Amino acid sequence: MLSTLLKIGQWQSEGMTEWGRFIDAPKIVRENKKKEKITNYVVGLVFDLDEQRVYLDRNTLKEYDEEKDPKRFMSLKVQGGNNKAIYVTAEPSKVIQIFKTFFGKPDGENVSKGELIEAIDKGFSELKNSRLHEIAENIFTLRNPFLEMVTIEEKGEKSIDFKKLFENILGSNEHLVLVYACIKSAKFGFHEITPLAQVEDYLELLKAKFFAMPTTQSKQQKLCYASGELREDVEALSLTTRYSLNKMFVTETKNYASLFDENLFSHNYQLSTDNQGSLDIASTFLLNNYKVRIAGLDHVLLPLFLDSSKIDWEMALDKLKTDSDLLFSFNALSELTKNIESKIADTYWITFLAFESDGNFFKTINLIKDVSKFHFQHVIETFQQVDWQMREMKEVLDWDAASMDYGKIGQFNLNSVYGLIPIRKDKEKRNKALLLFKAILENRKIELQQILSYFTELVSCHQYQRYASYTNIKEYGNEYFGIAIRDSVFKYHAFIQVLTKLNLINMEQPTQPNSREDAGNDYEKSIADFFLKMQFTSPQKAMFFLGRMLNSVAYLQKDKSKTVIDKVNYHGMDKDDIVRLRKDLFEKAKQYGKPEKIIFNDSQFGSHFDFNNWNMSPEESVFFLLTGYSFGIIKKDSQS
Repeated sequence: MLSTLLKIGQWQSEGMTEWGRFIDAPKIVRENKKKEKITNYVVGLVFDLDEQRVYLDRNTLKEYDEEKDPKRFMSLKVQGGNNKAIYVTAEPSKVIQIFKTFFGKPDGENVSKGELIEAIDKGFSELKNSRLHEIAENIFTLRNPFLEMVTIEEKGEKSIDFKKLFENILGSNEHLVLVYACIKSAKFGFHEITPLAQVEDYLELLKAKFFAMPTTQSKQQKLCYASGELREDVEALSLTTRYSLNKMFVTETKNYASLFDENLFSHNYQLSTDNQGSLDIASTFLLNNYKVRIAGLDHVLLPLFLDSSKIDWEMALDKLKTDSDLLFSFNALSELTKNIESKIADTYWITFLAFESDGNFFKTINLIKDVSKFHFQHVIETFQQVDWQMREMKEVLDWDAASMDYGKIGQFNLNSVYGLIPIRKDKEKRNKALLLFKAILENRKIELQQILSYFTELVSCHQYQRYASYTNIKEYGNEYFGIAIRDSVFKYHAFIQVLTKLNLINMEQPTQPNSREDAGNDYEKSIADFFLKMQFTSPQKAMFFLGRMLNSVAYLQKDKSKTVIDKVNYHGMDKDDIVRLRKDLFEKAKQYGKPEKIIFNDSQFGSHFDFNNWNMSPEESVFFLLTGYSFGIIKKDSQS
């Protein structure tokens, strides 16, 4: 993993200026939801020492230049941790960093200086008598006027909201991406508004911070842990930001350095200055461009190629990102591209690393490790194959309706499966779906009983409308409970088919081959065809036909507030529950004078149900019961 980061960083740093690893390009918006063009802007925040006030100057508002402005205004990455704020430019959402630089924490008591002065006093004594230090001292006198600008009052209570700065600054279809601090002061010779990023002493501070050679440097060569080379500029790892993949390797989280002697960590885990820069660049590049959502959590994509591989990194990473999106993201069928057909000749493995961070720390919360290229492609292709097979059963299953989301028909993949596994709000960071997906991608066996327990929990969620407790489940509403059951049942069938084809789950095989030979009318043929495709066993067929009986009687009661569907225990049904339900269904059909509606299905149930040796689990019984209940030739005006 470390060697991959190093190679990506070296690739990305080609042609990059010396400031490249420290500059953070802001997030830009190119179009709105209506596909209308958005124009991005930068604006100056003026510290006017002549008039003793702070304001956004509309005369400095100009269109953002992606290539020049991040460096021109020194838009630095926020370092976090114990680093003092020394930022003169920030995105609007992070303008508090500019405030902290010159005025300290906004809610701090007895604040006497900004963090820029603290940083100089603590670590850069050569700049204590500089003009920058004096400018910062003078700007600090504007602390209260600045606070007044961003203070709001609601219900008698005052609070600070930096968003107030930007009220009415832009029109429609305009977006502010950077705010840069400026000074206007006759005392210091700035008769015109001047960006503080262009003040010479500020640049000297940044050079001293980011480019000063370590005091312990000698001509002695040391081994760089990342490259394995002997270099003179080797020192212990020092990151420019805590929001970094390289936090995986430091003392606090020894995921990849667990065998190091803690007392000799800095000696053993040492890197050349150039390679530290490459690792920083690689981390920023991957975190900004190669993340995927897996089971509701951000994961960064980390490929590993053979050392002998000659890699086109741009093509390789884009291909892996496209494939990852196919497996983990919602993809409308109409929008799928054909670039899945492109191949990467080299063998590779993928690690998906889940993390959480607020910018001041980087915590790994999940690792899906060493997923081989061949297995990854096999999983994608299997989902696509099963998705197509489900669509082919259009005479008995409205798979398009079951796959509908965001108003579009989606492709069946792990993102679809995530919506089938109820995740409680307090378990989002380490959830059942995440562990399941990890097992699938790492090619480990999965128990059918565990999958069916997720199904029964999902049905209960729909039955009792527990959507507030489960954050990832699509809400159907009481009146659409039958549709919720239908969608859930057949999506679970599709998922089980995927696991079976991947040889990750052990499904009991029919003792006798399924056949359509004895099927009579279209209804019977559709059932026989379904059994053939799904490879139903005899007990599964028994529960299916009981489900068909349930469907028929429920239809007879369609105008009633309570129906026989309420007799189903969705948590599971044992043999006694099943026999009792069959009897109740027959009695209800006779009560409505329609026993002929269930005679065929009842006889089929009796021929497949083993009254003396019933071994199906209660959860599995419910699953196949509801399969029969949800099954039917598609009709617009009636229920089959």
